[in-house]
Amino acid sequence: MDVHITYIERLMEMLAAKTKQRLDNKGFIAMEIEISEGITKKYLYESMYLKTKKARESGIETVPLNQSKLDVLAQYLGAKSFIVLCDQLDKERSPVLMSCLGNYYCYVRRNAEIGVVMRSPVRIIEKNNTIWFELQGPTWLYAGEMLLKNGCLFICMRATGGKEIHHVYKIGFREQPPVMQGIFSGVSTVFEPIGGRTVLIRTQEDFTKLENLELKIADMKRSKDKEQRRLAEYFLSYETNNLKIKPVTTFTVDDLGNGK
Repeated sequence: MDVHITYIERLMEMLAAKTKQRLDNKGFIAMEIEISEGITKKYLYESMYLKTKKARESGIETVPLNQSKLDVLAQYLGAKSFIVLCDQLDKERSPVLMSCLGNYYCYVRRNAEIGVVMRSPVRIIEKNNTIWFELQGPTWLYAGEMLLKNGCLFICMRATGGKEIHHVYKIGFREQPPVMQGIFSGVSTVFEPIGGRTVLIRTQEDFTKLENLELKIADMKRSKDKEQRRLAEYFLSYETNNLKIKPVTTFTVDDLGNGK
């Protein structure tokens, strides 16, 4: 599996702390004896430590590693698996998550053939020792905790009226990204499951001054503002940006198509 080097660096630090060894030749020999379970000094040094160090120096973000061996190391550290350990590391107050604090505009394409992009004010704040995502819609305020997992931001928002929206944004390990691309899912006003692409763009304006707006893609394409033209290009295609299911009448496979 391809693993981001930041996870491997943290894993090595945790192994060094638990075994009370340094990350050097003598330390890796001691770790091999302590951990056993097929984990060798050669694997710790060459496949993990040295490979990660070279990747960091070369600007490479991920390295390929054996998942079963990573699971053994994670279990030695008290986690059920390496994936679970990564989730635990993500839940720590990471600088990536903290760097997202601020105000944004959220853009989605209206779920219709007509080319309209809906813009909504967003702010990401600290609340009750958590990172909170708030999206102001035309009628309701949607809010929910924002979590960092596997290089993505996960948000489940709920409005005072009970409606829910889910957003997932790719961020990796980039701090303070000015633009983030993501996916949204939810339910339409006629109670149909819908989904599609969404974009977050950071703004320095005060949240109270941000406004909801409906933007015609045709007008955005002619704008003198590069940001507007890029958004028009991104949201131009209805098929690329919006998802919906077929009409449900029988709840059988016949709803999926009419071919023989």
